[in-house]
Amino acid sequence: MSGDRFQSKSGMRRRLGSAEKVHPGPRNLRSRPGYTHIWVSAANQQGVALLTVLLVTALMTVLVLSMSWSRQLEMRRTANLAESDQAQLLAQGLEDWAGKVLRRDRSQNDRDHWGEPWAQGLPPTAVDQGMVSGRISDLQGRINLNNLVSNDAAAVALAEKRLGRLLESCGGTSIETAAIADWLDKDGQMRPNGAEDRVYLIRQPAYRTGNRPMATPSELLLVAGITPEIYGCLAGSITTLPETTMLNVNTASAPALATLSSQLLPALAEQLVNERPADGYKDMAAFLASPALAGTGLNADGLSLASKYFLVEALAIFGHAELRLYSVLHRSDTGVITVISRSIGTY
Repeated sequence: MSGDRFQSKSGMRRRLGSAEKVHPGPRNLRSRPGYTHIWVSAANQQGVALLTVLLVTALMTVLVLSMSWSRQLEMRRTANLAESDQAQLLAQGLEDWAGKVLRRDRSQNDRDHWGEPWAQGLPPTAVDQGMVSGRISDLQGRINLNNLVSNDAAAVALAEKRLGRLLESCGGTSIETAAIADWLDKDGQMRPNGAEDRVYLIRQPAYRTGNRPMATPSELLLVAGITPEIYGCLAGSITTLPETTMLNVNTASAPALATLSSQLLPALAEQLVNERPADGYKDMAAFLASPALAGTGLNADGLSLASKYFLVEALAIFGHAELRLYSVLHRSDTGVITVISRSIGTY
């Protein structure tokens, strides 16, 4: 028994001796409950570091590009503003040029016609980093809408007739004439066929009548009955001046001349323009004696051979900036020039 016991113990020693040795290092930790060990090789560590570097590099690249783009955009915006300011100064320079031309013209004669130097305009002219051009138009060769609310009853009557004829030639009616007069007058009483606030307050969006003289012809588009098509037809023949004015027959267009009489048909008005002397009519009697006016019974009421109000259209280009400036100038009898209004893009 004792021998067998001894052999068993010896066998156990031999078996234990031949078994895998147990080390207290990390390998043995895998047998501990709740413990997980992740082996990371040197190659894996290098890959993670490389990815981190690439990610940081990419983020830095995006940040630098974003800052560069913002900087370029800011520089371009600043340059655009500077070029726009310079273009506006050039355009105002043309305004000064027009004033000098008109002042010189008044010192030389007391009539205005299309054969004078002011009517020739300024052709495209190169300037440092840009170009300028301009022309002068006679606004008293057009129908003044604001004559409808003149303090002169005779001028109002003439304005109603002439504007009514012009509207009819453009597809409108006398109804629009009443609506325009309601827009201009100070009261809120609606004329027959007119339009006051109650007509405009139900529109979307709602608005009220001007109840004052118009500042620009485009304001006419707000008046009841005036469609874009009618306005497009009227635009070249109407103006909005701050006082009652007469029509200059030396510069009036054929549509404007056709409003002088119900018997003056468009064809006769065209004939009147074509037969007009290159240096204008010397006096009103010469105009009234024109063959195209025979039988019309026209007189000189509301007509003239000279003008006080002119429109300067200036185009200025500087760098990438382009600007169109429209300036209304008033010239006194002594030649003093006053800027009445300025608008950019349209008159």
